[in-house]
Amino acid sequence: MDVSWKPVTIITGAGNGIGKALTELVLERGGCVVAVDLDCDGLAADESLVTISGDVTDEAVNRDAVAAAEQRWGRLDVMALNAGVRGSGPIDTVDLAVFDRSIDVNLRAVALGLRAGIPAMRRAGGGAVVITSSNTGLNGEVNRWPYAAAKAGVLNLMRSVALDVAVDGIRVNAVCPGPALTGMTDNMATTDPARYDRLRHNVPLQRWAEPGEIAEAMWFLTSPAASFITGVALPVDGGTSANTGQGALPGS
Repeated sequence: MDVSWKPVTIITGAGNGIGKALTELVLERGGCVVAVDLDCDGLAADESLVTISGDVTDEAVNRDAVAAAEQRWGRLDVMALNAGVRGSGPIDTVDLAVFDRSIDVNLRAVALGLRAGIPAMRRAGGGAVVITSSNTGLNGEVNRWPYAAAKAGVLNLMRSVALDVAVDGIRVNAVCPGPALTGMTDNMATTDPARYDRLRHNVPLQRWAEPGEIAEAMWFLTSPAASFITGVALPVDGGTSANTGQGALPGS
């Protein structure tokens, strides 16, 4: 770790799960954070933390986050566009509002974040963005087409913008988590234990990820250690995406 690197970072979906873990990690390592979420009450007060309560689908919220970083610390180094929502249901009967909300939060809000943050990074002389997609963005998943479509779309958004802004010294990458213990999933062990265990069983490492494990990958991708990496979708899924699914895992 480069101990001299203390990034000014915007993190969306910072109130719980992966976003909260990344917020705590950046602060612990000496960085400064503008945390954005509908509810930031779960974050401990810190002199290096500014919180903005708002919906990332609102263009003004994204602009406010960038303004807060520049006004407080004079620059923006990193954006972690992490906010997300679930979306599932049968293609022929699900309320299309489920699909619309998935696209709005998981895809369109990322575009809004990039539109707000890229100019600030240019003013700072460069920067890095990491986007939270999913291993469901790499492959399909039963009954989750609204989520899968948005998370796949955000990967080609990431790749295309990475090409556009590389000349400005701005890198754009994504992480693709597998089953992780976040605010969207942490009650599954009690509400749907069969699915919870089935997902665990499909992970070669035979467990769910802790949010901090995803946060470490995001830290790496935005750090100087990844200075020649851009346009990459990094699976952080315990080996799930390495498997074709055509054979049983060892020990099964």
